[in-house]
Amino acid sequence: MSSALYTASATIDNAHVDDIWHTCWVPGKHQLASAGADEVVKLWNAQSGECTNTLKDGDFAITSLDINAQGTQLLTSSMDHKLRIWDLASSGDQSSPALTIDAQPINTWKARFVPQRGDGDPLLASTTDRGTVKLWSAKRGKEVRELNTSRPKFLYALAVSPDGTKIACAGVDSHVYVFDVESGALSCTFAGHSDVVRSVSFSADSALLVSASDDKQVQVHDARFGNPAATLMGHFGWVVSADMHANGTYIASASFDAKVKIWDVAQRACVETHNQHTQAVWSVAWQRSSEEVDVPRPMLASAGEDRSLSLYDPLLA
Repeated sequence: MSSALYTASATIDNAHVDDIWHTCWVPGKHQLASAGADEVVKLWNAQSGECTNTLKDGDFAITSLDINAQGTQLLTSSMDHKLRIWDLASSGDQSSPALTIDAQPINTWKARFVPQRGDGDPLLASTTDRGTVKLWSAKRGKEVRELNTSRPKFLYALAVSPDGTKIACAGVDSHVYVFDVESGALSCTFAGHSDVVRSVSFSADSALLVSASDDKQVQVHDARFGNPAATLMGHFGWVVSADMHANGTYIASASFDAKVKIWDVAQRACVETHNQHTQAVWSVAWQRSSEEVDVPRPMLASAGEDRSLSLYDPLLA
C-alpha cells in the first residue's frame, strides 16, 4: 500500500457564515484568503488558523478571488458587477478597496490579475455572460479591449498563465478557450468536456491547463500546442475546482461529492481521497511560491458549502 501524500492538519469550522466559494494563497507565505456567499473576504494564518483580517465593501456575494504574484494586492468580483482591488501591503483592516471598477452587468463573474509584461499598464481580466473576456487597466479602471470566443454563452471559469502570455476561459458551452494576451487571438479550443466547465487553471510553467466540469471529469490540456493530455475520472458529482501542484506532478480537485482528490498526472490516476467536508467542496488550492520565496512542498486548502476551511500538510509530496 502506498504512503500518504497529504494529511489533514486543521479544519476551521464556521470560517464564514455562508458557503465558501473561493480560496487563494498569498504567494510565498503561510497565509491564504477565502470568500463566498457571505460577502466578505477573510485572510488566515495557515499555521495558527487565526483570521488576521476581514475585507468588506458591499452587500453582494463574491464570485471570484485572486491575489497577484507579488502578494501585495487582492482582487474580487461580486454580484454587484464590480471589480475591487485591495492593498494587502497596508497594515490593519481595510475598510475600503484601493480601486473599484463598476463594470456593468454581467461583465465580472470571474476576475484575475494579468501578470505585467514590459512597461504597459497592469491589467485585469474578467468574464461575461456573452462569451467574452474583458481586459481592464488596473491603474485607470478603464476597459482596454475584449477577447471574443464567438459563442455568446456564460463564462464561469477564467485563468491567466503565470508568464502572462495566455488567458483561458470556459463555461456553459463545455468548451475551453485559450487566447494569446499580446495579440488577442484565439490560439486553441478544447472540446473534450460534455457539460458546463466550472474551473480552469494553469501549471506553474504555463505549459499545461487543467479544467474541471459538471461531467465529473478533470481534464489536462497542452496549452502550448493545443493537444489534449489526460482525462481523470473518479468523482461522483460535479467537479467545480481543480489546481495543479507547483512541480506539475499532482492535481487536486474538489467536487459536489464532498471529496477532495489528489491525482498523479503521470499515472493518470487518483492516489488520494480526503473526506474532511460534509457537503459540496467549492474550492481547492495549492500554496504558491513567490519570486523571493520558494515553496517546494506546498500546503493544500479546500473550502465549501459546509462553511469550513480545511488545510492539508505535505507528507511525501
